[in-house]
Amino acid sequence: EESLFGKALPILSAAGDQQSALVGQACLEPGTAKITYGTGAFLVANCGTIRPQSANRLLGTVGYEVAGRGAMALEGSIFNAGTIVQWLRDDLRLIEDAAESADVAAALSGNDGVYIVPAFTGLGAPHWAADARGTISGITRATKAEHLVRAGLES
Repeated sequence: EESLFGKALPILSAAGDQQSALVGQACLEPGTAKITYGTGAFLVANCGTIRPQSANRLLGTVGYEVAGRGAMALEGSIFNAGTIVQWLRDDLRLIEDAAESADVAAALSGNDGVYIVPAFTGLGAPHWAADARGTISGITRATKAEHLVRAGLES
């Protein structure tokens, strides 16, 4: 924008966050992959120069391109990963801080059959169901808050 910088600036590159992470984590050869955990979780696999065809409803995308060399990629997106810890902390108030969740989970020998599907904003790959909602299953009278924390981390 000329009014901001006093002259027009050329755009020399553009990259999405997950494609940038693919390069930043040195997944430059076919068959290498990375997964990034944050609010969600994103798996991106380098497929080389062949346009990928997913049998599992993953997304085909450009991995990177530089100086005529590039790679295609497959991406699987999970919309909610780290948000489960935030939910356990801020909304359910089962933990004081995110780090505590690991200690709580480690103190148990298992999840006692409790499972959480954190579909707060739908399900990503491979379901792609925007209207899906989360669920907690396996609770009994013996279920404790700690089991919910562990199930949340395992989700």
